Amino acid sequence: MDSDVKEPLDPVQACLLIEDDKEALSCLKDLIKNWPAEGECKPSLVLLGQGNCVPCNEEYDLHAEAIAAGIIEVVDIYSERGADIAKRNDIEATPALLLLDCTDTIIEQDEASPPVQGV
Repeated sequence: MDSDVKEPLDPVQACLLIEDDKEALSCLKDLIKNWPAEGECKPSLVLLGQGNCVPCNEEYDLHAEAIAAGIIEVVDIYSERGADIAKRNDIEATPALLLLDCTDTIIEQDEASPPVQGV
């Protein structure tokens, strides 16, 4: 096998490699919106929040369009799923916008890949 031939980059990792946070989030939103209905483990964007939380309400407003479109899911940290997500991923504060795999585990950037600029 030729060592110069690189494997195609995982689409989630391609988004995570974008240095500009807004562009990276936009990439992830597009990816989730257009993810095939069937197949591999679908990633999700989850906004972990809680009631009576001013910063949470600000995040809900900021992402209202994506929430309404079903691209970002709001989960209360005090719900069963929210508590599980927080415990599994060591989340101690809200709001938290998380990129999760189908097991509700945070997807992190592959450290072996350098950041991408201007994508």
